[in-house]
Amino acid sequence: MAVVVLVVGAVVGVVLWRSRDAALPDASASPRPRASELYAADDTTLIARFDTDDPRESCLRVPVNHWGYFCDYVVTWWQAQAAFGADEAQRLDRLRHGGYRIGGSLDPRLQAGAKQRVDQLLPVSDPKVFSLAAIEPGSGLVRTMAVNRNFRRPPAPSPAGSDQPVWRSAGPDLVDPLVAGDANTPGEAAGAPFMMFTLAAALEGGLTLDHTIDTKRVYESKYVIDPQSAVACHGGHWCPANAGDSAYLSGRRTMWDAFGHAVVTYFVALEERVGADKVVAMAQRLGITFRSQADRLLSEPPNSASWGAFTLGVSSTTALDLANAYATLAADGTRCDPLPVARVVDASGRPAPGVGPHCEPVLRPEVARAAIDAGRCPLGDHSAFGDRCGAGNVPATTVRDTVGRPVSGQTGQTGDRRSFSVVVAGPQLVTGGMIATPPGVNGGAVQIDSGVPEGAIGAVAGVEHDGLAPLPARDFTAPPRELAFAA
Repeated sequence: MAVVVLVVGAVVGVVLWRSRDAALPDASASPRPRASELYAADDTTLIARFDTDDPRESCLRVPVNHWGYFCDYVVTWWQAQAAFGADEAQRLDRLRHGGYRIGGSLDPRLQAGAKQRVDQLLPVSDPKVFSLAAIEPGSGLVRTMAVNRNFRRPPAPSPAGSDQPVWRSAGPDLVDPLVAGDANTPGEAAGAPFMMFTLAAALEGGLTLDHTIDTKRVYESKYVIDPQSAVACHGGHWCPANAGDSAYLSGRRTMWDAFGHAVVTYFVALEERVGADKVVAMAQRLGITFRSQADRLLSEPPNSASWGAFTLGVSSTTALDLANAYATLAADGTRCDPLPVARVVDASGRPAPGVGPHCEPVLRPEVARAAIDAGRCPLGDHSAFGDRCGAGNVPATTVRDTVGRPVSGQTGQTGDRRSFSVVVAGPQLVTGGMIATPPGVNGGAVQIDSGVPEGAIGAVAGVEHDGLAPLPARDFTAPPRELAFAA
């Protein structure tokens, strides 16, 4: 007869209940189907027990609501793993009945702090979504996925004929993959962090960090656009302009100070020299995924060669993609697929085959180190070669002091103030954040309030600090001098 045992554990202020079958197995009977269980990185905090027909329903019943986005990502990851079956249906069936013990990568302490920070800046009722992800370079382990929403299904859409549009909710409840993205939730424009892909492609192509361009406030590019566009000049050429710090609207710039101050006309000119197609390919190699149909079309040859605006971060992306791309650079050019589990064992206690980090080198270590060196300028850090970042302050100049460790990264806000991104990379953890419009909601015209970008920078830097605090201090490896200075 089955005996039910209740085990009570207080973890991060939550009482968790588990049940297990304590009866000895009947050797003549077939093994009873048993639900799989998902635990946090501490291997004791139960996140979800997949005992429903749809495993995602189990994620709606997690003991701490904001764990739901991570739980949902685990289900998505599980569906894609050939180790658990021949197709998605078989894999989900084994998740429900295979009795696996899944050791998730989620750090519950870091997750609690991240959720608190995003909600403090933008409460769950805010029209904008603030999503945040932290990932470990060299393994891809996802340590936190936080967002200023409740992981709940929104109320049913408005009936036909009502004054309200029939879209997904703009309210506090959403179950869309807001942090990781999918085909229906491709993300938003990141802005200046995408300049890093032009910089990395240029370094790979033989240019050095001190490569100088005499920038003008407005640059007439070779890329052709609609002559009626507000940024067109001279018969339909794209002519972007610098903005921001008046001291950087024109003048001679290197990769260091141009990246530090996000000098638009430097990176458009650099992209022309390298080739936009190579910049797009670099972004994909490092970890950016094009999920929207329009972005996929533009990213494919021959279209990619004329996608000049790509360097300004106009394509849709997510907080997790941004963090993962910069994590590739922090890991000396080794890209790892984002991984939400640290271990999986079957009902017999045997490790599941084929589960673990999937990593591959995609960039020479020396090039990755040089790119990271330039990325220290936007965050108040300094190059391994001394004061190369230029005079003046940058929006994220306090990040180095907040984290208390060497950092590299970038921030970006679109010209229409509808989305904002920030990524902070350390050698052992990379944290990315995005403020954007909820998917499928006609709220794109809502601009980001003054002061919010600064708050987002502080929140992401705070999570990076918290994640690195228990780890030994490490610095980035300096790039070789020949990648810093032309002969």
